[in-house]
Amino acid sequence: MGREKSPRGIFEKMERVSACLGRIMLSILIFICAMALLLAAGEGMESPSYLAALGAGVLAAGILLWLKNKDWAFGGFSRLCSRLGAARCAAITTGLCFALGLIWIVLVPIEPFSDYKTYWDCAVSVARGEPVYSTEYVAMYPHILGYASFLALFIGIFGEQVLVGVLLGLILSCLSGLLIFAIVREAATLPAAVLASGLWALYPGRIMLGSLIFSEPLYTCLLLLFIFLLLRLHKRQDKIRGRILPALLWGLGLGLLLEGINAVRPIGAILVIALLLWLLLLRGREMKEGGIWRFWLLFTAALLLSFQLSGKLWDGRLEDILGEEPAGLPIYNLYVGFNMDTLGQWSGEDMDLLFEYRRQEGGSAPQAQKSMLPHVLERLRSDELDLGRLFSAKLFTFLGNDELGGYTYRFTRSEGFVKICMVICNCFYYMLLALALAGLGKLWRSRGDSAFLLLPLYTLGLTLAHMLIEVSSRYHYSLIPMFIIFAALCFGEGNKNKGDTI
Repeated sequence: MGREKSPRGIFEKMERVSACLGRIMLSILIFICAMALLLAAGEGMESPSYLAALGAGVLAAGILLWLKNKDWAFGGFSRLCSRLGAARCAAITTGLCFALGLIWIVLVPIEPFSDYKTYWDCAVSVARGEPVYSTEYVAMYPHILGYASFLALFIGIFGEQVLVGVLLGLILSCLSGLLIFAIVREAATLPAAVLASGLWALYPGRIMLGSLIFSEPLYTCLLLLFIFLLLRLHKRQDKIRGRILPALLWGLGLGLLLEGINAVRPIGAILVIALLLWLLLLRGREMKEGGIWRFWLLFTAALLLSFQLSGKLWDGRLEDILGEEPAGLPIYNLYVGFNMDTLGQWSGEDMDLLFEYRRQEGGSAPQAQKSMLPHVLERLRSDELDLGRLFSAKLFTFLGNDELGGYTYRFTRSEGFVKICMVICNCFYYMLLALALAGLGKLWRSRGDSAFLLLPLYTLGLTLAHMLIEVSSRYHYSLIPMFIIFAALCFGEGNKNKGDTI
């Protein structure tokens, strides 16, 4: 009895609870990803192309997993990677990423339209120092100015050619590939890292969407940088845990980076929640180390302070550019998220209602968002609300397909071209999701207490968030690197050579 109440007994219980919670989190994510594949199969009953793409994707994943155990295939690949070294491997996959993206940009150009044009027009206005395009709309969605302000820096240097924005997106996607490589190197072997960055280079959605002006390449790159730096910090914690200054500097720096992500896409809260869940519940045996607790609590306090203060500064900058206060909480997105007519996707009627409040006398973007709250409550109480049907439809939209790369060209290319592109995107995506499920299963069986768990936490958090708010296939773009990293876990972990690091 006394042993059970001793500090050692308490810490052992905490470690077991932490391991159990980690497996529960991974189990939920595995279930959701598996459900996405099942929903795609169900959709294939009506649209056979989904069933064909799913079959092809799962078959391709099976072949890759079979080749993994063949010395003449993956063994030879591993030996080649070792001979080349990490630096050359990273350069080759990055070059492939750039070349494939550039070829598509040259052969299949497209003029910005819809939200993509809004990004471009806002960036040009900021670069010129003129009032931004459609202030009323941008004030309601201030994250548009996050990417537009970044793009404006390059427009000011290289001129107002759309190609500037397109090439910037390509460079950002190449940097994302390098970060995927580096993150996998932290958790697995060099061949797995090469395979992961190669999958990113070959990812059709990245290539096909590369001709557009959109924010996903920037915030995905910053997100990967944030996670990579946290992994590096976790690896170095034993060396610096007794020092106050490193904890403060790391926290302040990553808080600024977090606000940079949030300014481009408002997902900062998801990352903060993921960090807190990992810190408080999922660190396993580290939870009995008082020195490590002090380090991470100090780091987290500095990060949150930096995030909040830089956020206020950015809001002030937005107000200066817009000439009015930008919107705060996106209550409108919650309202759309429970729209049974559109099954949680964009609704013209809902947007008209939002802007009707905005255009009232004395109306403002924040007030219009607040005015949507009674409508949200009314929609939640409606007899028409069918949560089972709604959530399954939203999950299929969010994770059940990846055909936006081809669908984007529906106004500028032939129907046959669009359908072929959509099928290619889906085949690759289903292969990737099947491999990711296998990798998550491996992670579940050998779950550690590394900061690597932040990746499945973010994946789960973003997915669950979109079960509540407005959903679109495009919004899962930042999850593709996560699925690639999970997939890479199938192809080796540990046993890293000392000479493999860049």
